[in-house]
Amino acid sequence: MFMKPAVMMCLVAVVMGGCGGADTEDVSPQELGSAEQSIIWACDGSSQWNRYWYKNGVEVGREYCDCPGILTKFGTTSGSYTQELLFYCSP
Repeated sequence: MFMKPAVMMCLVAVVMGGCGGADTEDVSPQELGSAEQSIIWACDGSSQWNRYWYKNGVEVGREYCDCPGILTKFGTTSGSYTQELLFYCSP
């Protein structure tokens, strides 16, 4: 008497477990070799900003843009970067 419901529950569990769902194969996200960077700002005199350059997480260079549009570079200006807007220049 107990055997029949137990067998039915096992069959239902097997059928339910096999329905739907994705395969459990290696579904790891792909690693990208690069990251998208923002557009490099032009030093045209409209704003004052700093740009910091990095390689392997270490800062290797900097750029400063002043309001008259003067760009000053230090170190290596290649690799990944971050940009920091200081303020907009008055006309």
